[in-house]
Amino acid sequence: MAHSINDLEKEVFALPREDRARIALDLIRSLDKDDEPISREEWEAAWSEEIRRRLEDIQEGRVELLDAEQVMADLRARYPKK
Repeated sequence: MAHSINDLEKEVFALPREDRARIALDLIRSLDKDDEPISREEWEAAWSEEIRRRLEDIQEGRVELLDAEQVMADLRARYPKK
């Protein structure tokens, strides 16, 4: 490999926002290429099951619900703009 991952990250993070977004999208799409495509019905069924499972976790108290504003404030504090 010509660049270390750390060097590559530094170069990518130095790019303008639009370029970073394009690279991020391309990387995500590249991960999906190995997956077999599913039909819309399969996709909807999978998400319906995930929603059911998450709702059940909430109702049974297996997960802790967090306030979105507090989560965002915590993230902003942890990762300030450069």
